[in-house]
Amino acid sequence: MLTELSVRQFALIEEVSLHFSPGMTAFTGETGAGKSILVDALGAVFGARASSDWVRHGAEKAEISAVVESDDARLTALLQEQDIDVEEQLFLRRTITADGRSKAYVNGTPMPAKLLQQIGEICLDLHGQHEHQALLQPDFQRGLVDARLAKGLINQVAEAYEVLKSARRALVELKDEQSDSQQQEAWMRDELKRLQMLEPAEGVIEQLTNEVEAGRHASQIQQGAAEALSLLDDDDGSARSQLARATHAVEHVSGYHESLREALDLMVQMDALAGEVEPLLRHALDATFDGVQLQVAEDRLMGLHEAMRRHSTDEAGLLGLMQSWEEKVSRLETSGWDEEKLRALQDAAEAEYRVVATALSMARRDAGESLAKELRPFLDRLGLAGMQIEVVVDSNDEADGWKSSGWDQIQIMASSNPGEPFRPLAAIASGGELSRFVLALKGCGALVNAPRIAVFDEVDVGIGGETAWCVGELLAAMSRDRQLFVVSHLPQVAACADQQVCIRKGVEGARTLTRLEKLSEQMRREEIARMLGGASEESLQHAGKMLKRGAEVLV
Repeated sequence: MLTELSVRQFALIEEVSLHFSPGMTAFTGETGAGKSILVDALGAVFGARASSDWVRHGAEKAEISAVVESDDARLTALLQEQDIDVEEQLFLRRTITADGRSKAYVNGTPMPAKLLQQIGEICLDLHGQHEHQALLQPDFQRGLVDARLAKGLINQVAEAYEVLKSARRALVELKDEQSDSQQQEAWMRDELKRLQMLEPAEGVIEQLTNEVEAGRHASQIQQGAAEALSLLDDDDGSARSQLARATHAVEHVSGYHESLREALDLMVQMDALAGEVEPLLRHALDATFDGVQLQVAEDRLMGLHEAMRRHSTDEAGLLGLMQSWEEKVSRLETSGWDEEKLRALQDAAEAEYRVVATALSMARRDAGESLAKELRPFLDRLGLAGMQIEVVVDSNDEADGWKSSGWDQIQIMASSNPGEPFRPLAAIASGGELSRFVLALKGCGALVNAPRIAVFDEVDVGIGGETAWCVGELLAAMSRDRQLFVVSHLPQVAACADQQVCIRKGVEGARTLTRLEKLSEQMRREEIARMLGGASEESLQHAGKMLKRGAEVLV
């Protein structure tokens, strides 16, 4: 609910502050007084595109502020998404400078004007004679029909479409991979074969390097091993013989001195270690080196190094490349089977989508016919007896027309008079007729989850008499669960309002000003009398009767 609206330096309004109550508020005044200015101000504070024309001549900027109360879960989610504290009241503010630039504030924090627009989409339903209306949008018209259907059927179509979309995506990805793989297949297979011949493995570079170095220095190895054996253990002057004599020399006296005992222990360990060295030296001495094997090892080592340079990687990287290519080649070899499987899944998903989309189309046609029939008595009461309505459900069963919402294009078509061709609603109905059409939708319960604040500008254009009373009564009925602001020039409509604001234009200090005044009961009587043609005693009595009738509607 909109509880407060403050407007400063906006068009012809210098400054005004209004407090609003629930129900229906009627804005009345003489033609040209500036009733549409108020509609523009509401649009501005709820994110409409800024215009420099909104700034009062001579002022630096226009400012519009609003206080809104709402418990709509969508609004709560939007505010939380923007890290705005959710409070009982929401403070909106918009400033527009003379050069057309604007700033937006939510709860005192600067925000993009887009956020005000998003808040407006949730909170405000603006039905102006010259406004772009949600009623004319295809999604809105589809929503009118779908609101009459079981949610389960709509959900089934959405779920079937998601399954189909997933199957299509998997098949496209496979085809893309096949295309890429086929272009690289010959090179990949050749390179994989070259690497497989080199048999890369973890640690193989170090192993091959050791083998090559050993083969290249075979004679030096044997000569060094033989000399070491001779010095270590082959004659009485060998290292082990000398160590044995030293051990014997201290063995019988080691008990008398701690240092000798430690020395004896170390010499015993040295002898044991020397014993372990001997087999290693003999193994090196007895080793044989095959020139052919040496050449094989050198070639393999050179090939591995060249492969690492070619692919700018190391030993582990080569192994990773091989694994990756082996997997790609394997997938390529089985891709035919995979494609067949994915096509079968896609065909099954398409078949399921066709079943549920067909069922949804049939249900929509029935719902569209029902909606048109239920609208008829309300259109007749609202002065639209000549307007014929038809809800067209155009199904496109070609795959390019499928969506999560089904394959239907839904459009409300209208004929201005019986026998005339049906055309889109926007091409037939005027702004006032569109607003009354919305009233008819409300009257038959077709509007679901509508914003809690609604503005109707010139909803009563071209009507009068009992039709005007019908419009007022329907607006009053709507205001029981929504807050309505109605710009009207008809006394019947104004009499049905909970409260009334008069808009007057005058000249003060050589400047034209528009002023807004909330009317008391007596002032309402006088204003309605003016709307009837003049404040005569007769018109005042008639105005009193109209207010009494309007009050009975509100009970």
